[in-house]
Amino acid sequence: MLNYKLSLKVLFTLSLLLFVGCKKQVKEPTLEEKIVLAIESRKIPALKDQKINFTIPESLIGRGPQITEVFRHMENYIPTILIEKGHTKTTKLPENISRTLGQEILTSAYFEKETSLDQICDEKQINGVIVLHKGQVVYERYPEMEPSDKHFLGSVSKTFLGTIIAHLADEGKLNEQDAIGKYLTEFKGKPLENVTIENLLRMTSGINCRESDEGSFTDPNHCFYKLLQHSAVYTEPNPGFEESLIELLANSGQIEPAGQTFDYTSANSVILTTIAESVSSKPFHELVQDYIWTRIGAEDDARVTLSSTGVAGSYGPMLMRLRDLGRYGLAFTDDASTKIASTRYINQIHTGDSALFRSEGGTDQHLRKKYFEGQGADFQSYHWDVIFEDGDFLKTGFGGQGLYISPTKRLVIAFFSTKKDETNKNMYMTALVRSLALLEQFKE
Repeated sequence: MLNYKLSLKVLFTLSLLLFVGCKKQVKEPTLEEKIVLAIESRKIPALKDQKINFTIPESLIGRGPQITEVFRHMENYIPTILIEKGHTKTTKLPENISRTLGQEILTSAYFEKETSLDQICDEKQINGVIVLHKGQVVYERYPEMEPSDKHFLGSVSKTFLGTIIAHLADEGKLNEQDAIGKYLTEFKGKPLENVTIENLLRMTSGINCRESDEGSFTDPNHCFYKLLQHSAVYTEPNPGFEESLIELLANSGQIEPAGQTFDYTSANSVILTTIAESVSSKPFHELVQDYIWTRIGAEDDARVTLSSTGVAGSYGPMLMRLRDLGRYGLAFTDDASTKIASTRYINQIHTGDSALFRSEGGTDQHLRKKYFEGQGADFQSYHWDVIFEDGDFLKTGFGGQGLYISPTKRLVIAFFSTKKDETNKNMYMTALVRSLALLEQFKE
């Protein structure tokens, strides 16, 4: 009898250990463990082989070396599709490295102390930066990435969409004054039906899908959270969505009349993308290929995230080499062999509403005003964040990405960064890029 009880006890103990072992096997891995898995495999997975699924808050609110790794190699973590350069010839970027540029003092009302480009790089407050002047590379450093890395672009991606919309308008396939309802049946009879393409481009649609809302990135019931799920930045629901992304946005409603307030949200970009894909009968990545990537002389393919339902990350999660971002910026200047911006498009960029720019539009708008206080920030336009009084223009992206273009100075500044800590040091380049562009040596 004693042996029988002992056997039962042993059996119970073994069962308990087995149960605990099984529980351990199915436990959700930490972000650090996911990073190790991805680095070990270092291959771009097909959708069915995807090993990494982001959860809140690790993918966008994370800090430190883990998120730096993700931004440098996002194709290993989120499903993407190629934007191919094809057989196009790579445009060489001649070098004329400045001995003094990195030591020039940079200032901003946003920071209390002066700094320099070299100091920003030496302290690894940035992942990579390139400065092109008159078609030549005058400064280039990679403190926290390799030149071959396809880095996360953030909202700088929106300018690619704006450029595509401009091309489609130039071809007569759409008009900026047309209403959404003309192109997308989902919006007919809905509050946003008469919102124009121009309203979307200028972030003045009034759509009730604000990314500046409290909980927009963390509340599963929020429209913007669902937008991130639909585009595979967050894990897609299983077994699927009750409504498509465009139906979600059409049903989101309107907070205020269009054209009243500048209110930055990627929902506007998603609607624009759907219109562009509809009038062209092509997916977003092919539009980027046709109108931009095969024309700028890129040295490598780019990538954009793509969900299982075909939603592209046109509003932010594009990936490319830093030098290729520089080539894209160069294509807005006279130093490019092939320009990608028509005179009409450049005029559109340089047309805006200063009063609207200074309207209250959430956290993003507040920071934009603070960064460029006293530096000639005039208005925003056509998915570019800031148009300055001298005609220069800038687009920034989540985590510290940026592209600054000065057609008159023949200057392009491109940079990548990540959220390394809570001090906002990763945003130094965003706030200081205007100071860099205004240096005396670029006035020649």
